[in-house]
Amino acid sequence: MNYDYAKIAKEVIQAVGGSENIRSAAHCATRLRLIVADRSLADDEKVGEIDAVKGTFFTAGQYQIIFGTGHVNRVYEQITKLGIAETTASEAKEAKMDGKNQLQKAIRTFGDVFVPVIPALVATGLFLGLKGALLNNNFLALFGMTNADIPQTFQVLVDVLSGTTFAFLPAIVCWSTFRVFGGSPVLGLILGLMLVNGSLPNAYSVADPSSGVTPLMLFGFIPIVGYQGSILPAFVAGVIGSKLEKKLRKTVPAVFDFMITPFLVLFVMLILSLLVIGPLLHALENVLLVIVEYALELPLGIGGLIVGFFWSIITLTGVHHIFNMLEISLLASTGFNPFNAILCMCGFSSAGVCLAISIKAKKKEIRAIGPSATVSALLGIGEPALFGVILRYGMKPFLLSCSINGIAGMITMLLGMKGTGNGITTIPGMLLYIYSPSQLIMYVILAIATFITAFALCWFFAVPPEVMVTEQPGKKEAPKPAPAPFPHTLGAAAQGTFVPMEEIPDPTFSQGILGMCCGIEPETGKVYSPMDGTISQLADTLHAIGIEAGGVELLIHVGIDTVEMKGDGFKSHIKEGQAVKKGDLLLTIDLEKIKAAGHPATIMVAVTNSDELASVEASAAGKLMPGDPLMSLKAE
Repeated sequence: MNYDYAKIAKEVIQAVGGSENIRSAAHCATRLRLIVADRSLADDEKVGEIDAVKGTFFTAGQYQIIFGTGHVNRVYEQITKLGIAETTASEAKEAKMDGKNQLQKAIRTFGDVFVPVIPALVATGLFLGLKGALLNNNFLALFGMTNADIPQTFQVLVDVLSGTTFAFLPAIVCWSTFRVFGGSPVLGLILGLMLVNGSLPNAYSVADPSSGVTPLMLFGFIPIVGYQGSILPAFVAGVIGSKLEKKLRKTVPAVFDFMITPFLVLFVMLILSLLVIGPLLHALENVLLVIVEYALELPLGIGGLIVGFFWSIITLTGVHHIFNMLEISLLASTGFNPFNAILCMCGFSSAGVCLAISIKAKKKEIRAIGPSATVSALLGIGEPALFGVILRYGMKPFLLSCSINGIAGMITMLLGMKGTGNGITTIPGMLLYIYSPSQLIMYVILAIATFITAFALCWFFAVPPEVMVTEQPGKKEAPKPAPAPFPHTLGAAAQGTFVPMEEIPDPTFSQGILGMCCGIEPETGKVYSPMDGTISQLADTLHAIGIEAGGVELLIHVGIDTVEMKGDGFKSHIKEGQAVKKGDLLLTIDLEKIKAAGHPATIMVAVTNSDELASVEASAAGKLMPGDPLMSLKAE
């Protein structure tokens, strides 16, 4: 389906409380993440009605709108074109850490570092899967070939595609760590590349006794090697290096900072990484991997049972980010990821439960969103199903899904299932198992069994009673008044001095981002309706009012950044849904309080859908009285 992403972006901004309520924006693979000034101004219902939106929730200090892959990046691009700033690392960190304890903050930071690495690992996992599928002797035998018949050039190309990410993994991790902790990402990248420089003994060769490659020994006991495939040394080097850089930026004179700071950061951190951080943490990393592998190999698949059962619960708490590092470490050291098989089955379980609820439900809302949420879950995007359906009306479906997840996870361990990558699950996750016919067959059979079992058990035992309630037809409503006609002339909203659009002291309005507009510098504290219409929006902080009439959408915004006053000094005389006439009193405002708070009191009147009209032109100048002609409108 083709979407008008520019229109979607405008609708998102309006539904979340306007551009003045959005401090900045960012996005991940599936969600648009907005840092908002006032959460209460975001209208979840209105956002949910926007094209391509699959769900919303507020977490980690961010208002998150689920669009799904392929859509979210396009919406984000249009959002930034409308003047919304990109979320900086420090802003995102501050928002995410708000109200969290130290453990939660540490886990969240791990996620911020390793989540950007996942796309590269997904691609590598697919390459490894294709390599295993196409270059194994069973497949080649179908064509009367062996590995010896494959051209060397082709084999080299495949090795480059499937081996580069893990060979340079420390460089990627170090880059991401510098980025998250406020250092210069390019310095992190260079430091990480130094840790895998070809002049150092290759870690993979050192680990292979038959290679004849041994570590360089400093002082007879400190081994110096490259750190291909290592995670912890690069992560800790990135943390310390970024903090060192920030310290040096503050102390080195500005005239020398450009040269001295990068030199000292790279010199000090390379020595520290090779002599202290690397040897110690690489040993610790190996110990952790042994523990994880031991846990997953517990008898009777107990490790898979535990991880599977608790995975959805872990996801809700945000602790799941720490598993990214473990998955990446397993892939780098063994080439396989048994965690992925467990997580894939969790996705099929959620999809089955979600579909059962949505088909059996009589509540129209669930029947509308359930099927699309199920499809999203089957494609690896689980949030719509989890937040929009499974958790919405009680814990029974959720606990059923957790139980099925545990049993499926136990079976994956008993069968020895493991993928060649991470970051993709459910149907797309099949690509990580094509390296082995037996693995692929087991994956497909278990996925189907998990989905059907989840669907059947939920259908018979766990559909919430709330969704089975048939909506009763409402009482016959009294006839509604005739809609207001198209307003050809807008009246002045206050007594004061006319301010042309380009002179409004707020770029959101002066650049026409919210539509054609003009301002009034008020002389009294009364705000009036510029037209006949219906109050479509009244901000909780009372600083903004939406009025609709005859296809015209009007925004009256009192003051600049007055949202920060949280309604102090504002008194409303209307409510949402109320019909008003041109000249009706809407607000009483305390101009002295606004001035004392340090905010301009300019009243902006914006036609937010001006691009849908033939013309919108200012028709005022100088001193104005309430109701004086302010703007002239023409319909298409």
